[in-house]
Amino acid sequence: MNARADAHAPTATATAAYLAAAEEAGLLGHLHGHPYVAGAHHDPALDEQRVLIEFCAPEILLDAISLDTLAAQLLGESPGATAVVVRTPGRLALEAPWERQLTYVRYDGEPVGAVSPPEGFAIRPAVPERDDAVVAEWIARAVTDGSAEQDTAADPEIVAAVAQDFLHLPDRVSYLAVADGRPVGHATLLCAAHDDVTGRDHIELLDVLADTADDCRRAVTAALTATAVAHAQGAGLPLIGHVVHPARNVAPGRGEAVTAALVRRGWRIDHVYWRLAPDGTRNGE
Repeated sequence: MNARADAHAPTATATAAYLAAAEEAGLLGHLHGHPYVAGAHHDPALDEQRVLIEFCAPEILLDAISLDTLAAQLLGESPGATAVVVRTPGRLALEAPWERQLTYVRYDGEPVGAVSPPEGFAIRPAVPERDDAVVAEWIARAVTDGSAEQDTAADPEIVAAVAQDFLHLPDRVSYLAVADGRPVGHATLLCAAHDDVTGRDHIELLDVLADTADDCRRAVTAALTATAVAHAQGAGLPLIGHVVHPARNVAPGRGEAVTAALVRRGWRIDHVYWRLAPDGTRNGE
């Protein structure tokens, strides 16, 4: 066995419609009779060509030999790929040499109620014509910082393009924290997000950031996050955000610590992306 279970998160599921679409696209395979969906994927921020296993039956994930066999097979069929990334449900935790890269967390619990920002701060909806430039800067910073945490320097032109792509999505909504009339933080949501694998609609918390002094950053972030939760609950949908797990030589264990703190505040682990390099190296080595 190469995985352990966490009883507080959902089991692996994939809708029949998703599997049928994957089969039509030539992405559905089977190992020992168990399905998986995989294909080539390029991560623009990391400039990494990889094999992405978007769905993998738990019977494969729970067996070290089966998962290793599948990873080796897919890499052999994908010239130029430098890593395999596999999505697992939250209740499955892979063991070394797999490493967590992204953890997606879900909030669908009790309403958090109003959380007031510190004195002198306010939360308001962003006005596109007035606020898009600063929101784009913050999204670009998030992409750049995420790449740096993976020990990769993102191309500024690619980062700017990614930020603009997010900014112009029709379902994007941003809230701003302001002080003295000046934006000092944001929570940006994608309000028509859909998980193809499970068929679930949700609202995605793309980024939350408080660009303030340290003594009030946590309180401003909490107020922005509460606003995002309230928005999702008003729409009757769960809120899903993500945690980047830095490379070991950058900040070992920080992603796990952040995830644990969120779980203590009522979030649940929804699903996780794990990375394996074909030569056994890890991020940052």
